[in-house]
Amino acid sequence: MGTTIALLAVRTPGIIIGPIARVLGIVYNALFNFIYSISPMNSLGIAIILFTLIVKSIFFPLLVKQQKSTLAMQKLQPEMAKIKKKYENKKDMESQQKMSMEMQKLQKDNNVSMLGGCLPLLVQLPILYALYYIFQQAYVYVDVVGQNYDSITNILMSVPVDLRLSALSDIIMNHKLTIDVAQAADIKTLVSQLTMTDWNSVLSVIGSTYENQLLPLLETKTEMEYFLGVSLVTKPGLTFPGVIIPIIAGATTFLQTYALNKNSQAQTGASANDPTMQSMKMMNYFMPIMMGVMTISLPAGLGVYWAVSNLFQALQTIIINKALRKKDAKLGEERK
Repeated sequence: MGTTIALLAVRTPGIIIGPIARVLGIVYNALFNFIYSISPMNSLGIAIILFTLIVKSIFFPLLVKQQKSTLAMQKLQPEMAKIKKKYENKKDMESQQKMSMEMQKLQKDNNVSMLGGCLPLLVQLPILYALYYIFQQAYVYVDVVGQNYDSITNILMSVPVDLRLSALSDIIMNHKLTIDVAQAADIKTLVSQLTMTDWNSVLSVIGSTYENQLLPLLETKTEMEYFLGVSLVTKPGLTFPGVIIPIIAGATTFLQTYALNKNSQAQTGASANDPTMQSMKMMNYFMPIMMGVMTISLPAGLGVYWAVSNLFQALQTIIINKALRKKDAKLGEERK
């Protein structure tokens, strides 16, 4: 048997996401260092929470713009419905073009854009992709974690190669990774993927000499990377307690979309049977399920980010919509 076991390579950020990940990584590293200086326990998790609040605060102006655009578009729905009804029996190209032009004119006259509600979401997508790499590969972006991984890697590299291969081969196959156990860089990548069960298996094979050297480093690694009993750098899966992360991610997504829908309905005065409200209601159930399922196979840290982001955005949504309702009421009084 050779020293390479190849199935699936670990992904790295591309030329667009890479620079974003590096910039965000600097902020994340600074937050982690501050928290770690106070207490190593749960330091990655606490850093993710604070990092999330900072990111959401930065995007707050975009959220305000998104809410304004969404609510403005919903207010135009009755007028847009009239235009559609006007052309409902006219399917020729000329009539369809006229309907489209009337729709565009209505939006332009009211300073509303179809893309206004989507643009903030599109801007945030690269951030989410970058965070995937930051949370999965914390050892690349967080100095203290990287130093811990280097120390663990050096000890594993000091283990005779045949014994190292014996200890790691089954684990590498189970995780479907491309790993050359003779390469330190590959071993360092593997260190980020191993669960507590994997480490127990490794320690039982390599012997007490190496075990005694690794145990303090693994204890430090666990203190940093685990939050509420869940490793934040690995996939939570469907086993307890990891499955808690997808459940919370789905539940908070429901809360966030519910808050958005309720506030939109209150702002526009739309009926619950309104087609737009019906569509939003469907999203209220579809999005939580989708996010919960996605989070199962993503780094748990990203699930924590998503859950905290949802809670914070739900609060922001309520505050923004209250302000918009107050502004509308004031404008209504002035017109009288």
